[in-house]
Amino acid sequence: MVTNFLVEFILGLFFGVGIMTTYRVTEYIIAEVFLPAKFKGLKIDLVEAYTLAYFFVVFTAFLVIRLNIPKLLTYDNLQLLILVFFLYYSHHRGTYWYAAVTLVLALLGELWLFGTEYWSWALAFYGSALFLTAGSYFSRKMRPFLRLLAALSGGVCLWFVKSWLGLINTDQLIYSLGLYLSLTLILFWGLVFDDNFRKTALSNEHNARFDEMTATKNYRSFVNEFAVGLKQAQEKKESFAFIMLDIDHFKLINDTYGHLAGNQVLKYVAGDLMQHVFVFDERAMVYRLGGEEFGIFLRNVSLEETQDFAQMCHDSLCKLVVPTDQGSLHLTASFGCDILRPEDNTTTLYRRVDSLLYQAKNGGRNQVMGPAGAVEAQ
Repeated sequence: MVTNFLVEFILGLFFGVGIMTTYRVTEYIIAEVFLPAKFKGLKIDLVEAYTLAYFFVVFTAFLVIRLNIPKLLTYDNLQLLILVFFLYYSHHRGTYWYAAVTLVLALLGELWLFGTEYWSWALAFYGSALFLTAGSYFSRKMRPFLRLLAALSGGVCLWFVKSWLGLINTDQLIYSLGLYLSLTLILFWGLVFDDNFRKTALSNEHNARFDEMTATKNYRSFVNEFAVGLKQAQEKKESFAFIMLDIDHFKLINDTYGHLAGNQVLKYVAGDLMQHVFVFDERAMVYRLGGEEFGIFLRNVSLEETQDFAQMCHDSLCKLVVPTDQGSLHLTASFGCDILRPEDNTTTLYRRVDSLLYQAKNGGRNQVMGPAGAVEAQ
């Protein structure tokens, strides 16, 4: 019995890891290869639909195998483990209801197709699967240990009900339940490790691209995306605009009110800019270029539209009230802006707009400077 247990345990482990790995690889291909980042909402829905379809096919395949080779008790364990995987990877509330409805339909289908021959097994298995689904639903937002208990409960329920119905003897109960518990413990913690690893990777990727304080994209992202955006505009012969701004007298704010107040100013300025940028063009982003400098590039806009947008952002920042421990702060900012010229590359466009920004600062600050001079306030 020990040898059989070890053989079935190893086979079950490989089956479980294989199913989990295949899902992760195919899910990545769908989410990251087939759909670009701009379809984020569609991507989430498609991945959720794929999750449902993938585990439904795998679950059904094992059901067909079990019906043709009914003496292999391991298949019951594997089907429950497939359900554990599916419920763990599903993030929508409705998915649990889909799973419950599918299980009920499968139960009715088996009773209709096979009559009384499988009714005891069907009631035991699908009842336990529904119990597992309910436990997973109520523990879905709880700690991993409680989610593990919900996963274990399905197998405990299945094998004890089978024993109570007289479908298995005591030795089979110990054997099958021990196999389920050992496989679930190992594979579930594999799921937890995989989930934590993925979250850490996503967090590291986010931190590498975004400025932690202001939630804008950082200079590294700007360098890459500015070059890509400019190249695409040149290839498609589209207009491309770049705006830079610098908070006026920011060092004085830090020296007078403290660096915490300065940080608060940066956050409020970034938030105000992002709000206007999103309304103007939801594809555009705000970048923190360093210190109190921010950058924005826009696609398919004229010079006049660029200057008007920069002036609107300027006027909004002038009205901004930043609360601090020492009272409310008002601020101003200087802007430089221009559009892409045929002979431009990333360096020449950046330098020209940077020069316009410093013309705005040297010319008295609190203004928007375009290639023809200061932009008139609206």
